[in-house]
Amino acid sequence: MSTQLYQLTATEVLAKITSGESTVEDYARSLLQRIETRDEAVHAWAYLDVDYVIKQAKALDAVPQTERGPLHGVAIAVKDVIYTKG
Repeated sequence: MSTQLYQLTATEVLAKITSGESTVEDYARSLLQRIETRDEAVHAWAYLDVDYVIKQAKALDAVPQTERGPLHGVAIAVKDVIYTKG
């Protein structure tokens, strides 16, 4: 059974991107496919601009290795249930 990119930890996916085994675009597409498959059941996304995600992934892939930061291309999501006072 093959592990999909969306199943990897940040460290694992970063290693694949850094080594050239995968691209940020590959990773983004894997995440988007998983969201498409599961979001009808979990309703985690109120808004998701797929075209923008792919555009940004391609832009990140174009950055030279020497100019990439330590978390280059690793995806994050921020949940909207953060409590703020006031």
